Amino acid sequence: MMARKAIGVDAGSCARGERLAKTTRKVRRALTVRRAGGGDDDFGANGESDWMEKARATANKRAAEFRKDRGAQPGAKQTARRYTRAGRDADRARTAAVRGYEMDDEGNYVKPEPSVEELLRGTAWEMDPRRDATQFSMTKQEWKAVKAEARTAVYPHDAVAIFENAGLRRISPEMAASMLKLIAQKAQHSRCDREELAGLRRDPRVAHMIGTCVAAARMKSDTLAAEEVAKCCWALGVIAGERANSAELEVLANRAAELMVKLSSDEIADISWALAISRHSSENFFRELDIHAAMHGLKGFQAYQITTVAWAFAHLGHKHAGFLDGVDVWVTRAPARNKDMSKEDAAAAQVHRFNATILASLAWSFCVMEDALDCLFFRTLWAEILSRGEHDAQVVHAREAHHHGHDEHHNANVFGPWKGRQLNQLHQAAITTVRAGFDPLPDELGAAADEAWNTQSRPPVVSWFQRDVGAILSYMGEKYEEEALVSGYRCDLLLKDAKPNGVVIEVDGPSHFARNDKTCSLGQTRLKQRQLEGEGLAVFPIPIFEWDFLEDAQQKSDYLRAGLDAIERGEKPPPLELDVDLEGAGGEAWNRRPMSTMGDFQK
Repeated sequence: MMARKAIGVDAGSCARGERLAKTTRKVRRALTVRRAGGGDDDFGANGESDWMEKARATANKRAAEFRKDRGAQPGAKQTARRYTRAGRDADRARTAAVRGYEMDDEGNYVKPEPSVEELLRGTAWEMDPRRDATQFSMTKQEWKAVKAEARTAVYPHDAVAIFENAGLRRISPEMAASMLKLIAQKAQHSRCDREELAGLRRDPRVAHMIGTCVAAARMKSDTLAAEEVAKCCWALGVIAGERANSAELEVLANRAAELMVKLSSDEIADISWALAISRHSSENFFRELDIHAAMHGLKGFQAYQITTVAWAFAHLGHKHAGFLDGVDVWVTRAPARNKDMSKEDAAAAQVHRFNATILASLAWSFCVMEDALDCLFFRTLWAEILSRGEHDAQVVHAREAHHHGHDEHHNANVFGPWKGRQLNQLHQAAITTVRAGFDPLPDELGAAADEAWNTQSRPPVVSWFQRDVGAILSYMGEKYEEEALVSGYRCDLLLKDAKPNGVVIEVDGPSHFARNDKTCSLGQTRLKQRQLEGEGLAVFPIPIFEWDFLEDAQQKSDYLRAGLDAIERGEKPPPLELDVDLEGAGGEAWNRRPMSTMGDFQK
């Protein structure tokens, strides 16, 4: 009974399914006949029902009214086009621009750095135009507790989260500067890589802190004192470096120049380091610092602070006459000086306390700075290096005799307290000082410096820019050598047969200049050119912002020929006379333009 009932149910279901399928086939057949004949009232000539035609017409009418309301012109009939690679790239670039992104050389979407206005948007400075200090509601006790909690964080993002939970809209510019410095310290201690730092500075919470400080600096508010300006500059030097926040650092540097007399020695050194590490030329700050050093003699500075400031002056190439006078005054203020002690003895007592790192760095910086070798400070410094080198040679000989000439821990790039970097700096400084009439390094120290310089690992890096110049030289029929070694320097392109005694062509990309001033060559670039010229070679530097404006191979070859002819006549290569105003056409864009968009020989 149960089996028959189950079979009946299944049979009934199959019967109903067959009837439904049969009905569906009939309806479809009828619709096909009607569409083919076109004689039924329910379907139009195009095979569409009346209601579908009315719906389509209504939609088109509404679309036309919408375009008219928006001010758009009636669209032309779209024609089919071939979707090429160039069209695809153009569409991707357009999409990226609409979404607020930029595209890099590899076709990836990259979030651009926020501008000053974007940083200020949403801060307390925008919400309250009066910028009343009462708007910052976080009390000192709350801030003390928040700062203590943030110091326990290991990574910078953890500290940012703690600050966010405390309420970023309640913080004052003073608190924001302290937050930025603490975050930068966490980034240093955790050794964040480039990608992590980029994500950190693009964080809207960090941008809020930066915007709060920058707004206070722009308004010259008392809520951002000199100490906080130095903290913010140092933090930007760590987090952003030379990659971003140029406009923000410019505002802070100008404010620091106005507060120069209120800055301590540590704060001046921090700001100088931040500007130098960021490749940011600040004429206002270094001019005020130069005047301050000449007037006060760098009173209260320590040796490492003097070293940092000297490196910043040399690296960025600012005027330093007042700084040299201030250093001469500073070095004669030896703590043990008495009335009977001469300036030379006081300077020698002061310099004698320097370690090897400070001595080498100061020697290199003063050799980079032009007309800096005649001051009392450098003469005393170089005499101390010579004396220290003779003493270190005796120590090294004694150690070798003790180990019977077989020291398993011996390092070729170490000579006593002098290590690889210091030896390289001494090598470069020795070349400049010997040509200026100073005594050379002691034999052992000089040999160690030469060996460290010649054996350092410098893999050749051939940029697209260099390949482009080489291609034009080949087009001109000039013979050249790439990455040739001359006095330990890697020369980009060496023309041995060029008159009078060979020419070195240096292709200087954006990294050879200050990021905000295309006329400011960095210290290493200037020193390399001077020392190559000392070898009897002519140097033909080609800046990227000149080469980029040459449109074709003929213009580029004319540019190179004009420079080589000028060198043959004993003149400097003439600069390119541009008809385009670089400052008015984007300002700093020359420094950020991707290399892939340049020239005719891109592959």
